[in-house]
Amino acid sequence: MDQTEVRNVELVLPADLGYIRLARLVASGVASGAGLDVDGVADFRIAVDELCATLMETTESDVVLVFSVAPDGLRVSGSTTSTETRPPDPDRMALAQQILDVVADDSEYTTYDGRPLFRLRKRISSPLQHRA
Repeated sequence: MDQTEVRNVELVLPADLGYIRLARLVASGVASGAGLDVDGVADFRIAVDELCATLMETTESDVVLVFSVAPDGLRVSGSTTSTETRPPDPDRMALAQQILDVVADDSEYTTYDGRPLFRLRKRISSPLQHRA
């Protein structure tokens, strides 16, 4: 992988908690391919799990996740395909934020164009080496 290249993987899931398993599998594959160690892969998978659960509880529409692999680390953003959403439960959101504070380097929940938007980042301490 070129040191400036960014690679994206997009995943669209129904807003059904049963599909979080698929998001975790993709997160594990992306994190492992980007060169994270076993603990880093587990942390990234947990962060994506929290991201998905929070978004799925706010909507009946699809959830879109975009994983970005860059030289400095991994990023994932998540949103819904509809502006018809409910605000996240404050207690659930507080718990999710506590978990994300431990397993992600940065995270943010906001709304954009009426849609919930969640972003998180996991740094990679060594330069990325693309694996086939």
